[in-house]
Amino acid sequence: MKVIDINKLKSVHFVGVGGISMSALALFCIDRKIAVSGSDINANSLTENLENLGAKIYYTHSEKNVSDCDLLVYSSAVLDANPELKKAREKGIPTMKRIEFLSLIESLYLKSVGVAGCHGKTTTTAMIANSLILAGVNPTVFLGGEDKVFGNFRVGKDVAVIEACEYKKNLLHLHPTIALVLNLDNDHMDSYADMEDLTDTFKRFCKGRISVINADDINSQGLFDDSTVTFGIKNRATYTAKDIKFNGEGYSFTACAYSQPVCKINLRVSGLHNVYNALACFAVCHVLGVESKHVKGALENFSSVKRRDEFLGEFKGVKVFGDYAHHPKEIDSILSVFSKRFEDFAVVFQPHTYSRTKLLIKDFVSVLKDTENLYIYKTYPAREKFDEQGDAKTLAKNIIDSGGKCEYIRDQERLLSVIEKVGKKVDAVLVLGAGDIYQIVEDVIKKDKIEGR
Repeated sequence: MKVIDINKLKSVHFVGVGGISMSALALFCIDRKIAVSGSDINANSLTENLENLGAKIYYTHSEKNVSDCDLLVYSSAVLDANPELKKAREKGIPTMKRIEFLSLIESLYLKSVGVAGCHGKTTTTAMIANSLILAGVNPTVFLGGEDKVFGNFRVGKDVAVIEACEYKKNLLHLHPTIALVLNLDNDHMDSYADMEDLTDTFKRFCKGRISVINADDINSQGLFDDSTVTFGIKNRATYTAKDIKFNGEGYSFTACAYSQPVCKINLRVSGLHNVYNALACFAVCHVLGVESKHVKGALENFSSVKRRDEFLGEFKGVKVFGDYAHHPKEIDSILSVFSKRFEDFAVVFQPHTYSRTKLLIKDFVSVLKDTENLYIYKTYPAREKFDEQGDAKTLAKNIIDSGGKCEYIRDQERLLSVIEKVGKKVDAVLVLGAGDIYQIVEDVIKKDKIEGR
């Protein structure tokens, strides 16, 4: 691969530019006055924002989209047969995977934080970013979701804060000065031989740098070495949370460093999992030398990111919430939150990929089978071909066979009808999944609001 000097780039083309991570890279280029073009199948708010900022976006994949750019960047979902990727290679235009370009950007900063783990990355990355901003540190942030203030990208000069995805071992392309590991779990296992392979990958990610690791996560304990600092609630750790109490909205706790109480923090975000996320943020910021008062202030004002326990609005008078949860542990966490908040609620879950559903189907059944008013929406396949064993219909059947009650929904019209009808019998409807169900529901809520005026 040709060595790329990012300071000499004048034009970059992005294949798959509508993705949350790819669009952030495009925003970085626009900020540096680099001409941006890109392609994706569908328009969304991210591509529309890029167009408003001057980027040329094509809503089809064609070799005609590739001009004489200095670099073509493509996402993990793009195959070698993609006409734009093929054309660039034929013309001798340098090409880079998304993660390779992100690594190139990371190298511009003396300090960087890589936020890794199988659950909680986006929320914790946003927590760290907001803490640094409040402290007067000027971070560049690459987020795998959308913060309610700065979105999926923020440009700064002091430190890079990067959400490090484990899919296809992408995190190994990053070389942060601080490596944060929130947890290890059996997710994205289509990219790993087994849990040992996953653990080894995270061990390589942590090696040779300061690592901040969850002491309570049994799968992460094999990562500890002499440069590790830890955070936790149950086990002995460098940073701990004491006096944890539910405050009616979120949890409050006393943050401690090296067994000494530092400050009390009252979270607005719900769920015990967010105590771990906040504690991880506290630990990283302490290592960076950020005063605790700024971390406290940022965490107490933090109201989560989009698609995390988010109130989407009302549809036909029904209160609808959305959450990105697509792994059994994430689903279990958000259901626990809602059981405290509402006496009666309905759940609509869209499985994300056939491989994940097939691998974890027993776990999905376990966390969902006791849910009242449960609906399973058709699988979002992402990059995968149909597999009946991991299909949403198979999941629904397994839930029923295990004594649970649910309905399989295969089309959008029925989905909206169910939300409207069941919503009149319960206090709220919770829509779960990492696929297109969020956008479908968000769009109809917006339409319903406009028509109701």
